[in-house]
Amino acid sequence: MNSSHILFSTPARIEDTSAKRTPMSTSHIDGKGLWASWTRNFTSPELALLDLFDNAIDATLHFNGKIQVYQDPPLNDQGRSDGIILRNNCCRPIPKLATVLTVFGSEKRADQIGENGVGVKQACAALSDLSLIISKNKENKFSIGLLYKDLQSSAGCFIPSFNFENGDTLFEEVKHLAAQNAHFEAAMRHYGGEDIQDGVNRLIRHLQDMYESNEEREFLVILHRVLQRGHGGGVKAIMNNLAERLPKTYLHIPENFKVSVDSKTLKFKYWEEKLLELHKFTLKIDPHHSFKIAEDWHYPNHGHYVCLYLGFDGDRCKLENDNKASLLIYSRQSGRLVRQIEDARGQLGVTSGGTDFAQGLTVILDDLNGNLPLTPTKQDIAFGQQATGKIHEMNLMSWIGAFTHLYYTHFLEIYGTKGDLRREVLSHEDNMVYDPIALNDGKFSSFEELIFKLAKGKIRCANRKKAKWTLGKDSVRKFHKPAPALPVKKALLTTSSPKPVKRKAMKTVGKAPKKRTLPDREVKSSSFVEIDDDEFHQNRTVNEGPSEESNDFKLKLREMQLDSVQKKYQESNSRLKEQLKENQLLKKKLETGASFTDHDNNNKSEENEMLRVQLAQAQEELRLCKEKAEFKKKQYLENSRRMVQDLKSKYAELEGTNENLNFKLQSAEVEKETLATQLEMMNGGNLSDQSQMVQIQKLQEEKREALETIHSLREMIGSNNSHVSDYNGDEGLRMELAALQNKYHEQQVELQRIQNDNTKLRDYSRNLQSTYESLKSMSGL
Repeated sequence: MNSSHILFSTPARIEDTSAKRTPMSTSHIDGKGLWASWTRNFTSPELALLDLFDNAIDATLHFNGKIQVYQDPPLNDQGRSDGIILRNNCCRPIPKLATVLTVFGSEKRADQIGENGVGVKQACAALSDLSLIISKNKENKFSIGLLYKDLQSSAGCFIPSFNFENGDTLFEEVKHLAAQNAHFEAAMRHYGGEDIQDGVNRLIRHLQDMYESNEEREFLVILHRVLQRGHGGGVKAIMNNLAERLPKTYLHIPENFKVSVDSKTLKFKYWEEKLLELHKFTLKIDPHHSFKIAEDWHYPNHGHYVCLYLGFDGDRCKLENDNKASLLIYSRQSGRLVRQIEDARGQLGVTSGGTDFAQGLTVILDDLNGNLPLTPTKQDIAFGQQATGKIHEMNLMSWIGAFTHLYYTHFLEIYGTKGDLRREVLSHEDNMVYDPIALNDGKFSSFEELIFKLAKGKIRCANRKKAKWTLGKDSVRKFHKPAPALPVKKALLTTSSPKPVKRKAMKTVGKAPKKRTLPDREVKSSSFVEIDDDEFHQNRTVNEGPSEESNDFKLKLREMQLDSVQKKYQESNSRLKEQLKENQLLKKKLETGASFTDHDNNNKSEENEMLRVQLAQAQEELRLCKEKAEFKKKQYLENSRRMVQDLKSKYAELEGTNENLNFKLQSAEVEKETLATQLEMMNGGNLSDQSQMVQIQKLQEEKREALETIHSLREMIGSNNSHVSDYNGDEGLRMELAALQNKYHEQQVELQRIQNDNTKLRDYSRNLQSTYESLKSMSGL
């Protein structure tokens, strides 16, 4: 492995001998103490994950970003999935991890949040004792960083990182690094469950996935064995809570931005779908001069703009102790939630007693340009970092309180009482809106032509009743119009008996008849009845006086009229009571049906979740079986090919030896024939000479030696042929070839069985997928 390709970060006490200086990932600070301080910066695992999510947002916000949060799969079926992976693409080149993981160092820009680059380190330390950081740049240039608790010591904080410039040899270099570097070996042993090879294989699986990805730049964080401090639900529960909190935590995530948590795609339109009578205001806040003494307090010459959204939350309105005015402050371009106050009436300077400014009132402040000072962990506002921080906070809260007072009082006057306003909010509980327009792009209701004044140290609207109320087309969830007021009755019937009136003598001049109201002694209703006496007082003469009979008749007639009115009232009252009973029965039926529907939906969601888990398990099992079958197939074929090559080489060697022996035998036969011919010629001639006799004896000796040579060569050829027959035409070679063929046949049968099992698993996976889709469609209906 080339040292220029891999950077081994070393402790501070070792000299850096590399030609090119790089940022060191070791400091002289107490490593154990610093690690312990990092683990105390977050109160829950979800908050630490949100900090990592912020880094992913910063890297992907300005293009088609993609962020995935999923469980780290185990190496085999016996392992457990107790890790979390956060993966995102990047729009800019990623710095080398030696720079990113430098303690008390950061490359964040001015519009990004973070201090001294501790965000990713403290979040990983709070979540896991071992975190693997992997980055990928163009041309498949990889970097791997280790955030490992066991590498820290009192001598310094040690965070090693390694660079790989050649993606084609990446996997071999990682294996070589695990065998050569003690720190990397220790991390892989922990990641593999005390097995170094298992840890390396798990890491290579992630590297291969990134290597084959179409993304040019990617960043991946592996949190091994997530620490569940104060959380007993496991990794699955942590991810479910994260999926619920993310849409509420960010306001301005664009629609082309893809975010998925545990394979579930999230939508970031939480408040657009939730709030009733959503109104929007734009304010200018002066961070340096108090509104109480500044001349331009109503519209500062210098300051920053914020957006204010107000509405009523029906879900919080149902809660008795949690329906007060809630303030949520969002900051940065992504709209990150940095502070939430459940009951903010005291901070806003409005009435904080009883049920005033309640009914689920929700106030949202959006600091688009990031002018509010934040803490490094982005969990709160830090006004103390500014010289005029108290003035900044007072001006901000006073202006928010002024618009909150205007908004709430406007709707309270429309509906008359707080009880009627609460009932109106609750009446829209089932009136949901799906896929509304985003807060940045919508035109929501508002007030115009406003004039403000200072009243007892507070900012209030001076022309509230004369201000122009504009209705926005994108404020979809609106209140109903209130019912008109009842008309005022002219006369009230009483149950008191009439007092006797002493009549006076009629004057000679006639008067116009008057209207009078007669009481009914038995009517208990509060209805109003107007009675006209003109028909009883027409054509009266000057000296005509009322007789007792006519008065009795009139009295009885009035009593009959009042009795009929009373009967009608009682009948209408009884019908009203019956209608109320029917309404109550219908309401109970609706509540029962809703509870059953919720129960069925919960059951279906649980079944869907079980089916998804079974489908994932089946797919993982299918993949493992495929890998096992391919591995066995390759191994068997390689062994068979090797045995055949060995047999062929032995056969060729024996054939060559046999050819050499045959050539020598033929030469010996020729020499024999030559000697025999010479001997015959000499025997047929004259043997008188003694020298000829000697020559004959010599020839006979050579003939005998040639015969012995031929005999030995024949024996060698025979033994050689017996060896060749063992591997060629006789029993030996046939038996070995037959055994090899039988073994190869057994391998084919085993391979066919594995393929059949894979086919069954694939069919089972398809059935699970179809069942899940049908249940999903049914739950959607």
